Amino acid sequence: MRRALSRCSRLLSAAWLCAALPAAGQLGAVSPPTDSEAAATEGLTGHQIYDRVVHNRFKSFRQRTRLVSGDRAGNEQESRMIVLWKSFRDGDAPPPKGVISKSLIRYTHPFDLRSSAYLIINNQGEPDDQFMYLQSRRRVQRVNLRGEPVLGSDFSFEDVIPRELEDASYTRLPDETVDGRPCYVVEVTPLPETHSQYSRFRSWVDQERWVVLKTLYWDESGVLVKELAAPSAEVREFDGVWVPMRVEMRDRPNDSYTYFVIEELAPNPVIEDAAFDPHRLEQH
Repeated sequence: MRRALSRCSRLLSAAWLCAALPAAGQLGAVSPPTDSEAAATEGLTGHQIYDRVVHNRFKSFRQRTRLVSGDRAGNEQESRMIVLWKSFRDGDAPPPKGVISKSLIRYTHPFDLRSSAYLIINNQGEPDDQFMYLQSRRRVQRVNLRGEPVLGSDFSFEDVIPRELEDASYTRLPDETVDGRPCYVVEVTPLPETHSQYSRFRSWVDQERWVVLKTLYWDESGVLVKELAAPSAEVREFDGVWVPMRVEMRDRPNDSYTYFVIEELAPNPVIEDAAFDPHRLEQH
């Protein structure tokens, strides 16, 4: 599997969905707070703040995205894909069959990667089920994508798939301002069973729109390795849900970057469960 990913990385050569990103995955819309609601948020814990981030989502979405990766010399490479995401939550009830959500990523560009696809099934209390289909190999493989770069970019699959609240513990830090927006600051520590590539990360959450505008990531050695930024001006509203349409991830040690741009977004489309069948990854 690693050889296959490395080959794809060489095809793109440069370093790459929240979108999938903490708040770009988008379960019911969150309305802007009233004065009384704003006062009530003063006592929010880190867990409660991130719960609102997770719930600033659609029930499902379909998006067409573009990724542009570059290095310190200014060389850039582009890839494009279609992303499908669907939540299987039903209020506070346990998700059916233990499945929380499903994500499908299918490449449309460049030509060498066209129709290659990844399927991630997020399970409650269990490791994710992850599958890969490479056009060059013409078969579906069960894989472990945690921590793997998305085809040579600065995003890993862990960065791209919307996070679930159960995956971590949360600590609130003093509020700060980012890009002119008052933000809650939450330190997130992934739970051991998630096998995260990060020891912790820190997110700045827009206090009105519940969108993550900035995140810093530390690796297992405690080294600051990545920085994610979502410009406030690039955050748009869809049916009461706020979505970052452009996000940049920077890899500090390698001095590389990747832009994640949502070019088209369909909120809450009807997506049949069969769309996430691993056996259908070969169909395109």
